[in-house]
Amino acid sequence: METYLKDASGDSRSPINGEICGLFFLATVNSHGQPFPYSPFGDTRVLVRTEEVLRLTPNMFFADFNCMRNKQHIHHVTIVLTKPGSRADQFCSGCLPRLDANCNPFLYRKAGKIWVSSAVFVDVFVTEDLGVSGMIERGVAEIEYYVQTRGLGKTSQGGEYGVKSAGCEHCDIFSNRPLASNPGIYDVY
Repeated sequence: METYLKDASGDSRSPINGEICGLFFLATVNSHGQPFPYSPFGDTRVLVRTEEVLRLTPNMFFADFNCMRNKQHIHHVTIVLTKPGSRADQFCSGCLPRLDANCNPFLYRKAGKIWVSSAVFVDVFVTEDLGVSGMIERGVAEIEYYVQTRGLGKTSQGGEYGVKSAGCEHCDIFSNRPLASNPGIYDVY
């Protein structure tokens, strides 16, 4: 699997949009710790062991918190996973909050296991190409075919269905709030 440039889906103000390449994976699982029986992304699913992804891209950064249009009750957090010293790692180190892989509210290691939040959907953006064939041979990945789809059944790549909802009281932190302005000291956004 080859990485692709991050589009403007999610929050259009996210610093990673149009800046780094990666692959999106849904880290959230059902109450039994298994992938959901359906997929919003298509009928073929690539499952990669979290331990393997964290081995390849151990640096973790917070990138986005958003809900989608007409689905304000469902929130997503985007975590970027980078390889130390890579271009993506250098970029994220300069503009995203770093997360401790052993202690954060979204995706973390504890007592030899990987845990993921059930309060929000956790999406990870892995910034390295993945050799899926080799991973399957080593038993750290598998492909599922004919997965039941839900919603569009495909990603929107920045289309109208991938854009953050405007005016959500939980994740639109700029809505109805004055912008800071102090000319001469800070840029005005």
